[in-house]
Amino acid sequence: MESAFAVVALPVGLVLVAVSVVTAALYTPYTTSRVDTAITAFIGVTLQLGSLIATSSAVLFVFGSLGFAGLEVPLLVQVVLAYAASHLTIYVACLKVTSLQERPLDPGVVLQSGPLRLFSPGPEPAESTADDP
Repeated sequence: MESAFAVVALPVGLVLVAVSVVTAALYTPYTTSRVDTAITAFIGVTLQLGSLIATSSAVLFVFGSLGFAGLEVPLLVQVVLAYAASHLTIYVACLKVTSLQERPLDPGVVLQSGPLRLFSPGPEPAESTADDP
């Protein structure tokens, strides 16, 4: 039964994180309006909830595999490692989203320097002619 949680929770957590990151990349709040506040809250909640679910699922896979291999790890150790991994993952993800939203979505700057560069078309190559020095 615990394997069913891990199998379902991992993709759900990853989808929540992806939705949060894409939303953060596409929308940068500039004011304290209700819309900006709601979108910022949505980004934060989906990022933290997705990270928590995905990390919990990954930790369950790891300790389940260790248990299946015959190495039993005490429950307290599992809880402490899962807690630390969840908080570290959420902290790093929040830092990355904050750095992504520090500047407006300028395709020449943001998309060419981060992981979203894979989805950007990139700059057009300049055509050279014999007249150009």
